Amino acid sequence: MTEMNADTLKELIKKDKLYITPELNDKLYLHYKGFKKVENLEAYTGLRVLWLEGNGLDKIEGLEAQTEMRTLYLQENIITKIENLDSMTKLDTLNISKNFVSKIENLSHMKDLKTLIISNNNLTTAESIEHVKDIPSLNALDVQQNKIDDDPEKLLSILEACPDLRVVYLKGNDIVKKISHYRKTLISRCKMLKYLDDRPVFEDERKRCDAWGKVMKETGDVQKAQEAEREAIKMIREEKKAREERSFRQFEEMVREGQKIKREREEAERAKNGGVLGEKTIVSTDHKVFGSDGAVIDEKKVEQDMGVGSHLVNVDAMRKKGINPFSGEPIVDVKESKVVKDAREERWGPGSEQRSLTKNFPISELPPAPPTTNDEIWGDEDFSAEARKEKELEEYYANTAGDKANWEKDDEGLASELKRLQAKTEALNMKAIKEHEQRMKLEAVPPPPPVKDIKERIGENAELGIGGSWPKKGVKKTDFDELDEEDDEDDKEE
Repeated sequence: MTEMNADTLKELIKKDKLYITPELNDKLYLHYKGFKKVENLEAYTGLRVLWLEGNGLDKIEGLEAQTEMRTLYLQENIITKIENLDSMTKLDTLNISKNFVSKIENLSHMKDLKTLIISNNNLTTAESIEHVKDIPSLNALDVQQNKIDDDPEKLLSILEACPDLRVVYLKGNDIVKKISHYRKTLISRCKMLKYLDDRPVFEDERKRCDAWGKVMKETGDVQKAQEAEREAIKMIREEKKAREERSFRQFEEMVREGQKIKREREEAERAKNGGVLGEKTIVSTDHKVFGSDGAVIDEKKVEQDMGVGSHLVNVDAMRKKGINPFSGEPIVDVKESKVVKDAREERWGPGSEQRSLTKNFPISELPPAPPTTNDEIWGDEDFSAEARKEKELEEYYANTAGDKANWEKDDEGLASELKRLQAKTEALNMKAIKEHEQRMKLEAVPPPPPVKDIKERIGENAELGIGGSWPKKGVKKTDFDELDEEDDEDDKEE
């Protein structure tokens, strides 16, 4: 095995790109290197994290100089005892899983130890983990996959005595099977527990288990404990419903308060401006409520249509001032490019002016709005769907073909083309049927030979002694042959 000497440590430090000066390093990677013994670490006094897992260490030693250690990884070794860690008073996490430790000990001096992982070891009794009561700072205890099989009450008393225990892994031990109502019992006994065997303990589950555990402790009756749990569940649901209702009411009150503040602000602004609101709420001129001078004709009607507090702003007036009516920012005219200019002149004709948001163009310069109703599309005449279709077709052929003669001519051409395609399809179908019949004739199985030929062949085979029930030449008939011949004669008579 590799020895943990100065040269080996220097080589590993260089490989991991750490500091050449030992005391400057706060971490050291010595895992899976095959070390049998921890040694020559006296100069590494600044270490806070040390990886030693996956080696062949059978004893914890050589760590007296690491007084600043916070996390120590010793899993996957062959350690049998927790010892020689007296100098690590600031240790926060100790992982010593997958070893051969039979007892938790020599850790009471670690006042800051919060996580102890000692799974997959040789812990067998409640006394083997009793030392955790002397570590008041312990938050997480992992003793899963051990061999703990003892009185359940002893184990529960030990865990209950840990004042700040929040995470427990106990699965994989035989004692779990002996604890009645395992999860409820542990949650009710460990008041600070937040996580048990890969499952979190939520607040609702905590309330249920506390109610169950209280009645169970007082009476010992499972039925009464379950009834208390059901009452707790009912209370939890009522509290949740009340909470949701309260949140909804608060939201409604907030909306009403916001609307009230908005109305007050608008009233103050209206009073300040002589009965006219400022230009904050933008409504398009499509509502047609402005007079020739830009004044609002009927503001009350606007509030009825748009909601209380709504008002109008003359979009055209704001554009004249060079202000965007929707954002309130000044409008900057940009010179159009040649492509846009060509497109504009192609659409509106040569000499048309560049449009600007700051100018008001008369309606005559704008393109006509698209039709939106049947009356606008068809005028005052009342056409049915068929009549409208016919009118569309007439207009189409009038624009393309020229007159109705071309229309009828096109219809005749379409009819003749359809007949030609039908005839071609029938011819192809007949051809396919004939080809199929010819193929079937070629692939047909030849008919069986006539009966006379079969009898002659059987006779020839009989003469040769091949097949059938006839004996070979020169062979004496046996009793069985005679019986067969008698059976054949009986069959013929029948």
